[in-house]
Amino acid sequence: MNRVFTNPCSDKDTLKKGIGFVESTIKELGVDNKLSMRTVLMTEELITQFIENSNPEGKIRISVRKFMGEISVTIASEGREFDPFESETDGSFLSNDISDKTKQRAIRSILLKSLENNLKFTHHNGVNTTRITVGKSETKRLYLTALAAVLGLLIGFMIKTVLPEVVSTNLEYYFLVPVKTMFFNALKIVIGPVVFFSIVTCFAQFKDLSELGRIAGKVMGFYLSTTAIAVAISITLSKVFSPGEFGAALDTVNSFAPDIEINPDIDTSIRSTIVDIVPDNFLSPILEGNMLQIIFLAVLCGLAIGRIGKYAPVMQKFFDGCNSVALEVTSMITRFIPLAVLCTTALVISKVELDSLLHLLSYVGVFTLGILCMLIVYGLAILIVGRLNPLTFFKKNLEGMVTSFSLCSSSAMMPVNMRICTEKMGISPKVSSFSIPLGATVNMDGSCINLTMSALFLAKMYGINVPTSTLISMAVTIILLSVGSPGVPGAGLVCIAVVLRCIGCPLEAVGLIMTVYPFVDLLITMSNTTGDMAATLVVAKSEHLLDERVFKS
Repeated sequence: MNRVFTNPCSDKDTLKKGIGFVESTIKELGVDNKLSMRTVLMTEELITQFIENSNPEGKIRISVRKFMGEISVTIASEGREFDPFESETDGSFLSNDISDKTKQRAIRSILLKSLENNLKFTHHNGVNTTRITVGKSETKRLYLTALAAVLGLLIGFMIKTVLPEVVSTNLEYYFLVPVKTMFFNALKIVIGPVVFFSIVTCFAQFKDLSELGRIAGKVMGFYLSTTAIAVAISITLSKVFSPGEFGAALDTVNSFAPDIEINPDIDTSIRSTIVDIVPDNFLSPILEGNMLQIIFLAVLCGLAIGRIGKYAPVMQKFFDGCNSVALEVTSMITRFIPLAVLCTTALVISKVELDSLLHLLSYVGVFTLGILCMLIVYGLAILIVGRLNPLTFFKKNLEGMVTSFSLCSSSAMMPVNMRICTEKMGISPKVSSFSIPLGATVNMDGSCINLTMSALFLAKMYGINVPTSTLISMAVTIILLSVGSPGVPGAGLVCIAVVLRCIGCPLEAVGLIMTVYPFVDLLITMSNTTGDMAATLVVAKSEHLLDERVFKS
């Protein structure tokens, strides 16, 4: 849908007519009253500036467009270039020495500045253009993703049970696998640049390094605390419910276990992780997607920008522009999330043996309970530490939880999570641009639950007793692995193999877990990303970098 209003700028009723057009159109599109009032207020201020700076015989053009669930208002007119965010005063616009007109301009500038995340302004070939993002149909996006997951389930079951083998093979080869591969390849293109530019932009904003150190300390403190709690919860649940005692006979389950080749000799130590943070060149971290190395380079560049004197503002604008481009490309790619979810879900279901899944339901059930306990922990942290409503948090983050559950990739969720933080929760990019990429790398609460429960479950299945001393050693190893997990394919298997070695369980036991790992991995990713979001919210609140009006709206 696209509706257009055009009127001469010289018409004294242009402002009134333009506001009336925008107000009636966005209400017709179902925009709620609060968002409608904010949009009308922004439109009024912008139309006023456009009229003031337009050519004498020029016309103003206003269009309201709805596309892919996103509603936007675009205003354009020929005229001299101006900055809608710039005030002509030095900030003392309440002084009696300043004219009423100048005061109004200053007030408009402050208003628009507070809402600039929803506004983009350009001047090209003598035409001023601004685009206001009114709102996105998050419910529609959520429904599309959920519907795609359901269709993926149906297609997956049909591939396994109904469709002829030749049809199933062609469907996977020519549609499901190519679409999934292209989507994740597209995300891999932008993940490195998004992380790099967002962190550089974030660190370049800090004039006070003590503020930076304080935020980093709080973020890491939250991540390590929840990691320890995740291990404690999973040990407790494993002891209480003893998954494995009530499962099928070991030989029966083993008949469904795939043959897995694991190299447990890969160095997963915390020492190796720390050493590998520093790359030997600038390009390989971005090309290889090594998040810790990208973060290290971005922090260096961000801190350096603040120390180069007169060139700092120029470099800040350059990296701000690069960051905007990377985020816009990401926004374009993430529009195809429902299609990617459909293909990913169908492939997961088509590859899992249902018989083996039924035999391992006791493990899956206790693991799911552990994930639910961690969600409660996040809610309590938000309530007690952040003094915010956890139900509001989960409502705002519902899109992120559903999408991460479906995509099964923490890295792929980084751009989505950063958008949710700034647009829906009102968190300053100073926090989210640092904590979200870092959390996707080192905050692995769901993975810790999986490692702990997998080890104790397999020990029970093989009749291996795990004394308290071994349990403590295993817990410490898992906490370190959550930070030092190697950035190689099959890293999850490597980590499980390391933990199994600690308790004296044979490495081939990993094959039992792998029969249900595709389902478990969905919950792992959802827990990991939710923990990242909770930490970001709590730290932002403690640093007064949270717009509570946006969070509560």
